Amino acid sequence: MSYSPYNKPYKSPQEIITGLKTKELRLLDEPKAERTLADINYYRFKVYLRPLMIDSRFDTDYTFEDGVALYRFDDELRDLLFSIIGRVEVKLRTKLDQVITLHTADPYWYLDNTLFSNKSKIAATRSGLGQAFQRSSDEFAVHFKANYYNEKNDDFKSLPPIWMVSELATFGNLLAIFSALDKVPFQTDPRLNVLDRLAQQFGARNLKELNSWLTLIRDVRNRCAHHSRTWNFNFREPSGLRNLLAAPYLPSHQNRIYLFMAMLQQMTVSLNMNIKIKDELLKLICQYPIVSQFLHAAGFPVNWEDNVFWD
Repeated sequence: MSYSPYNKPYKSPQEIITGLKTKELRLLDEPKAERTLADINYYRFKVYLRPLMIDSRFDTDYTFEDGVALYRFDDELRDLLFSIIGRVEVKLRTKLDQVITLHTADPYWYLDNTLFSNKSKIAATRSGLGQAFQRSSDEFAVHFKANYYNEKNDDFKSLPPIWMVSELATFGNLLAIFSALDKVPFQTDPRLNVLDRLAQQFGARNLKELNSWLTLIRDVRNRCAHHSRTWNFNFREPSGLRNLLAAPYLPSHQNRIYLFMAMLQQMTVSLNMNIKIKDELLKLICQYPIVSQFLHAAGFPVNWEDNVFWD
């Protein structure tokens, strides 16, 4: 493969608009469009214009303002997703403490190597938690560091009980703990595993399925946190969700945000969180009507809102 220097010149908002007009993009308010491109980097924004194109030209049924509406919709969708994810994350921290600490009768169980199948992953996670705990100026962390240590693990004597350290854990830390756990010590009888029962509280069938969901939450959460395009991005498919969405309401794309929203619906209903995801989505779509013409690109099936799954 041969490489060449990247030497495309900077273009002003006016020059960008001139180029868009040569591709037959209609603008209802050109001065306002210039102000929009002065506020939003075109490299970020142009991906929202692509759905309006046929080959290398713009469909004349659409306008620059339709691209702005898709951009604003995606911005508000990320806010909605991030809010719901935050509430689910609190539940994850709480259940991780309550269920496993109750089963092990050990507030330092996350320092017990016998409970984990992936020793290297959990060791790296403990190191990250230890650094976060040492940096923390939260009152509970300062108090513990000044007065206590644990006798559980000589390599991590400064770490506190799970209910403290989980407050400082990143979502990646939580995912690492869940995915590193060994199910064998949690098998109470041939038909019952404590970790699978924990997963079922979140609406998943078992721990493996829940870990698939948590991995996807991490990916979506990261895109929301970095203000990246979300509405029609290609994500990994969460396990088991298609089983819950019977025909004719199967997603138009398996790896788009629709399946993620369905996963959040399953989780929030199972956790009795009283979040009306369908209502929030319909409100957003109503606010930005152009979106209804492109819902298939986000994985939404026709008449998705009629599926009783969302009620």
